[in-house]
Amino acid sequence: MSALTEALNRILHWLQQYSPNAISGFAPGLPLVEIETKLSQLPFRVSQEVYELYQCRNGNPYDGVFVYHRLLDLDGALEYAAAINKSYWREVREQDGDPQYLFPVLDFDGEYFAVPGGDASSPHTSVFHIGCDDGSLSLAFTSLTNMMLAIAECYETGIYTHINGDLEVADVVRFGEVRRKYNPDTVAALYADGW
Repeated sequence: MSALTEALNRILHWLQQYSPNAISGFAPGLPLVEIETKLSQLPFRVSQEVYELYQCRNGNPYDGVFVYHRLLDLDGALEYAAAINKSYWREVREQDGDPQYLFPVLDFDGEYFAVPGGDASSPHTSVFHIGCDDGSLSLAFTSLTNMMLAIAECYETGIYTHINGDLEVADVVRFGEVRRKYNPDTVAALYADGW
């Protein structure tokens, strides 16, 4: 079992114990052939981690499971990818030295976590935070695997918890510390309050 699948299983195990209604929204994973067929329509390639993610689970409409975000189902991710990869946005990103193509996997009200696309698929790739106000990019995680490892640790240590029926980050400073532990050389903080 890969580290990504193991981290996802740790997250799902925690949710099963402490927030069963959040886990109930997870759709089963898709067959690799179906994922390959759908992703082949993109004008770019994504990392192998994206294929593995969608083999494990195909989305969850419940906001909050992954740092306030929900896992997009593959069809939804493809729709959002079409919108954020229009030529204007690609040109802006290229001028800023950012990846031209992005594939969003997590969403919260127009704010995304997305992996860059390229000419060839690689085993791992960075995860960028896309701001909802201005579309700005920040290097948030060094890979999907490291993102999920950080989130799993945050669940298991009480940093990310179930409060009054919602999943929330209980200690944003400690969340930031764990995120940077697994993801050195990423932005110091995703949000102004330190995490």
